[in-house]
Amino acid sequence: MTAIATLNTIAIDVVGHYGQTAKNLFAAYRAGTERAVNAFSDRYEQLVERQPLPWINSEIKASLVASQQRVARRVVDSTTRFTKIANSAVDRISGRTVKGIEAFGEQTAWANDMFVVGAFRKINLPAAKLSLQIAGGVDEASRRLSRRMAVTAVGKPTRTAKKSITRARGATRAV
Repeated sequence: MTAIATLNTIAIDVVGHYGQTAKNLFAAYRAGTERAVNAFSDRYEQLVERQPLPWINSEIKASLVASQQRVARRVVDSTTRFTKIANSAVDRISGRTVKGIEAFGEQTAWANDMFVVGAFRKINLPAAKLSLQIAGGVDEASRRLSRRMAVTAVGKPTRTAKKSITRARGATRAV
Protein backbone atom coordinates (compact mmCIF):
# COMPACT_ATOMS: atom_id res chain seq x y z
CA MET A 1 0.00 0.00 0.00
CA THR A 2 2.89 2.39 0.62
CA ALA A 3 4.13 1.95 -2.96
CA ILE A 4 0.70 3.04 -4.21
CA ALA A 5 0.60 6.10 -2.01
CA THR A 6 4.21 6.83 -2.84
CA LEU A 7 3.64 6.67 -6.61
CA ASN A 8 0.63 8.97 -6.36
CA THR A 9 2.47 11.32 -4.00
CA ILE A 10 5.51 11.36 -6.27
CA ALA A 11 3.35 12.11 -9.30
CA ILE A 12 1.67 14.99 -7.47
CA ASP A 13 5.06 16.31 -6.32
CA VAL A 14 6.40 16.14 -9.88
CA VAL A 15 3.41 18.14 -11.11
CA GLY A 16 4.04 20.68 -8.34
CA HIS A 17 7.73 21.03 -9.23
CA TYR A 18 7.04 21.56 -12.91
CA GLY A 19 4.25 24.02 -12.15
CA GLN A 20 6.62 26.02 -9.98
CA THR A 21 9.27 25.78 -12.69
CA ALA A 22 6.89 27.35 -15.17
CA LYS A 23 6.11 30.16 -12.73
CA ASN A 24 9.82 30.74 -12.14
CA LEU A 25 10.45 30.93 -15.87
CA PHE A 26 7.61 33.42 -16.31
CA ALA A 27 9.08 35.53 -13.52
CA ALA A 28 12.51 35.40 -15.17
CA TYR A 29 10.93 36.38 -18.51
CA ARG A 30 9.17 39.34 -16.91
CA ALA A 31 12.32 40.49 -15.11
CA GLY A 32 14.42 40.01 -18.25
CA THR A 33 11.97 42.00 -20.33
CA GLU A 34 11.98 44.78 -17.77
CA ARG A 35 15.76 44.74 -17.68
CA ALA A 36 16.03 44.89 -21.48
CA VAL A 37 13.47 47.69 -21.73
CA ASN A 38 15.27 49.70 -19.07
CA ALA A 39 18.62 49.23 -20.81
CA PHE A 40 17.12 50.26 -24.13
CA SER A 41 15.46 53.29 -22.52
CA ASP A 42 18.74 54.42 -20.98
CA ARG A 43 20.61 54.05 -24.26
CA TYR A 44 17.86 55.82 -26.20
CA GLU A 45 17.86 58.74 -23.78
CA GLN A 46 21.65 59.02 -24.03
CA LEU A 47 21.47 58.93 -27.82
CA VAL A 48 18.81 61.63 -27.99
CA GLU A 49 20.64 63.87 -25.51
CA ARG A 50 23.94 63.60 -27.41
CA GLN A 51 22.55 64.63 -30.80
CA PRO A 52 24.14 67.95 -31.76
CA LEU A 53 21.71 68.64 -34.61
CA PRO A 54 20.34 72.20 -34.48
CA TRP A 55 16.78 71.24 -35.45
CA ILE A 56 16.48 68.99 -32.37
CA ASN A 57 15.96 71.37 -29.49
CA SER A 58 15.47 70.40 -25.86
CA GLU A 59 11.67 70.39 -26.21
CA ILE A 60 11.78 67.86 -29.06
CA LYS A 61 14.30 65.76 -27.18
CA ALA A 62 12.08 65.71 -24.11
CA SER A 63 9.11 64.74 -26.26
CA LEU A 64 11.05 61.89 -27.88
CA VAL A 65 12.22 60.58 -24.52
CA ALA A 66 8.71 60.84 -23.03
CA SER A 67 7.21 58.95 -25.98
CA GLN A 68 9.78 56.22 -25.67
CA GLN A 69 9.15 55.94 -21.92
CA ARG A 70 5.40 55.54 -22.52
CA VAL A 71 6.08 52.72 -24.96
CA ALA A 72 8.49 51.12 -22.50
CA ARG A 73 5.89 51.26 -19.72
CA ARG A 74 3.33 49.63 -21.99
CA VAL A 75 5.73 46.85 -22.90
CA VAL A 76 6.53 46.17 -19.23
CA ASP A 77 2.85 46.39 -18.22
CA SER A 78 1.74 44.00 -20.96
CA THR A 79 4.50 41.56 -20.01
CA THR A 80 3.37 41.73 -16.39
CA ARG A 81 -0.23 41.07 -17.41
CA PHE A 82 0.85 38.15 -19.60
CA THR A 83 2.84 36.55 -16.78
CA LYS A 84 -0.08 36.92 -14.37
CA ILE A 85 -2.40 35.21 -16.86
CA ALA A 86 0.18 32.51 -17.52
CA ASN A 87 0.68 31.90 -13.79
CA SER A 88 -3.04 31.49 -13.25
CA ALA A 89 -3.18 29.07 -16.21
CA VAL A 90 -0.36 27.04 -14.66
CA ASP A 91 -2.27 26.96 -11.36
CA ARG A 92 -5.43 25.77 -13.12
CA ILE A 93 -3.63 23.10 -15.13
CA SER A 94 -1.63 21.87 -12.14
CA GLY A 95 -4.76 21.75 -10.01
CA ARG A 96 -6.66 19.76 -12.61
CA THR A 97 -3.74 17.39 -13.04
CA VAL A 98 -3.49 16.75 -9.30
CA LYS A 99 -7.25 16.15 -9.12
CA GLY A 100 -6.91 13.73 -12.04
CA ILE A 101 -4.12 11.81 -10.31
CA GLU A 102 -6.17 11.60 -7.13
CA ALA A 103 -9.28 10.49 -9.05
CA PHE A 104 -7.25 7.87 -10.91
CA GLY A 105 -5.95 6.56 -7.60
CA GLU A 106 -9.47 6.31 -6.23
CA GLN A 107 -10.86 4.63 -9.36
CA THR A 108 -8.08 2.06 -9.48
CA ALA A 109 -8.10 1.30 -5.74
CA TRP A 110 -9.81 -2.03 -6.45
CA ALA A 111 -6.60 -3.26 -8.16
CA ASN A 112 -4.30 -2.39 -5.26
CA ASP A 113 -4.26 -5.93 -3.88
CA MET A 114 -3.49 -7.61 -7.20
CA PHE A 115 -0.06 -9.21 -7.30
CA VAL A 116 0.75 -8.14 -10.87
CA VAL A 117 -0.19 -4.52 -10.24
CA GLY A 118 1.87 -4.46 -7.05
CA ALA A 119 4.87 -5.91 -8.87
CA PHE A 120 4.65 -3.28 -11.62
CA ARG A 121 4.35 -0.51 -9.05
CA LYS A 122 7.47 -1.75 -7.23
CA ILE A 123 9.31 -1.83 -10.56
CA ASN A 124 8.18 1.71 -11.43
CA LEU A 125 8.98 3.19 -8.01
CA PRO A 126 12.72 3.82 -8.74
CA ALA A 127 11.86 5.50 -12.05
CA ALA A 128 9.28 7.66 -10.29
CA LYS A 129 11.84 8.66 -7.64
CA LEU A 130 14.33 9.55 -10.37
CA SER A 131 11.67 11.61 -12.13
CA LEU A 132 11.01 13.44 -8.86
CA GLN A 133 14.73 14.17 -8.43
CA ILE A 134 14.95 15.52 -11.97
CA ALA A 135 11.85 17.68 -11.45
CA GLY A 136 13.31 19.00 -8.20
CA GLY A 137 16.58 19.86 -9.94
CA VAL A 138 14.80 21.64 -12.76
CA ASP A 139 12.69 23.54 -10.23
CA GLU A 140 15.75 24.62 -8.25
CA ALA A 141 17.60 25.73 -11.41
CA SER A 142 14.62 27.79 -12.54
CA ARG A 143 14.31 29.29 -9.05
CA ARG A 144 17.97 30.37 -9.15
CA LEU A 145 17.50 31.87 -12.62
CA SER A 146 14.40 33.75 -11.49
CA ARG A 147 16.18 35.13 -8.42
CA ARG A 148 19.19 36.14 -10.49
CA MET A 149 17.03 37.95 -13.04
CA ALA A 150 15.03 39.68 -10.31
CA VAL A 151 18.18 40.93 -8.58
CA THR A 152 19.84 42.18 -11.76
CA ALA A 153 16.61 43.76 -13.00
CA VAL A 154 16.58 46.05 -9.98
CA GLY A 155 20.24 47.04 -10.12
CA LYS A 156 22.33 48.42 -12.93
CA PRO A 157 24.44 46.11 -15.07
CA THR A 158 27.86 45.53 -13.60
CA ARG A 159 30.99 46.89 -15.21
CA THR A 160 32.02 43.43 -16.44
CA ALA A 161 28.63 43.03 -18.10
CA LYS A 162 29.11 46.35 -19.91
CA LYS A 163 32.57 45.25 -21.06
CA SER A 164 31.25 41.95 -22.39
CA ILE A 165 28.44 43.75 -24.24
CA THR A 166 30.98 46.12 -25.79
CA ARG A 167 33.20 43.18 -26.77
CA ALA A 168 30.23 41.35 -28.31
CA ARG A 169 29.28 44.43 -30.34
CA GLY A 170 32.86 44.82 -31.51
CA ALA A 171 32.98 41.18 -32.54
CA THR A 172 29.72 41.53 -34.41
CA ARG A 173 30.97 44.59 -36.26
CA ALA A 174 34.20 42.83 -37.15
CA VAL A 175 32.29 39.94 -38.71
